[in-house]
Amino acid sequence: MSVAEQIQALMPDLINGKTHQQLEEELAERDKQTGCHVVNGIKFPFFASRSNLEALKTFEVRDDDVYVFTYPRSGTHWVGEIVQYILHDGKGNFDRTFMNIGLETALADDPAELECVTPGYKTYAAMASPRCIASHCMENFRPPQILSRQAKVVYVARNPKDVLVSFYVNMASHWKFDEVFWAFCLGKLYFGSWFDHVLGYWNQRDTENCLFVKYEDLHKDLRGSICKLAQHLGKDLSDDVIDDIVERVTFGGMQKTYQQIEEERGEEGKRMTHFLRDFPYLRRGQVGNWKNTFTVAQSALFDKIYALRMEGTGLDFDFEI
Repeated sequence: MSVAEQIQALMPDLINGKTHQQLEEELAERDKQTGCHVVNGIKFPFFASRSNLEALKTFEVRDDDVYVFTYPRSGTHWVGEIVQYILHDGKGNFDRTFMNIGLETALADDPAELECVTPGYKTYAAMASPRCIASHCMENFRPPQILSRQAKVVYVARNPKDVLVSFYVNMASHWKFDEVFWAFCLGKLYFGSWFDHVLGYWNQRDTENCLFVKYEDLHKDLRGSICKLAQHLGKDLSDDVIDDIVERVTFGGMQKTYQQIEEERGEEGKRMTHFLRDFPYLRRGQVGNWKNTFTVAQSALFDKIYALRMEGTGLDFDFEI
């Protein structure tokens, strides 16, 4: 029995009164309505189009690039902000128009707008160095030149229970939590399985240009994590600069920055700080918030699935701190 079949067998026969087949059909219909598509077995939202993914194969990587890769809802904007402060020696006057741009995505509200929107890879191609480039791509969808250039890679991983709840917030208008739980555990959401995504980068953690960062470690030791990132990026910053960055990238500091962006830029600012204008990129910024959503039974079931997928990998996470 395959791992996927084992996970399927662990699931209740009925989820919110629906069979697995009914959930599959609902999800397929929803994907059709929202323009989802599948490339090499991985589901992508409409705004990460086939043509965008194809273009990454020839994307020109620069030696001074920094790539921040994450599974969605894993601290992309937090770490992107930290990296920008480090690259600019603690100064906060860097261009933030990048902040809602993904390498493989286009900022369109629906599929009909895609032709009118500049895709992320073109925006980044026109950007001055040093570039901080965000992406949710699995390692096999990355620009191949990353392997041959001196660019730095930062991968940020967050414990899957909190990721799942954060995903659910974006899907709550049309699915119940136990339905999203089922889809997440079986790798049926955007950008593929959390387990495959995280483990793909974890297996490259010893590569010289790659730094694997845990979201929870940022919470436990923000200053130490910033120092580690600065060292990875080859930046020797003074204690005063590090302390200033720490203050600016706390959750409260980030909220203050985002509020200022919205006040200064109006509707454009809200688009920069929200996913599809409706869902804020900064939500709670906490570790362990999953406990407010998971039932005891769901937590126990997830623990079984987590143990099955993570056995022998050497990777573990703090689910609360």
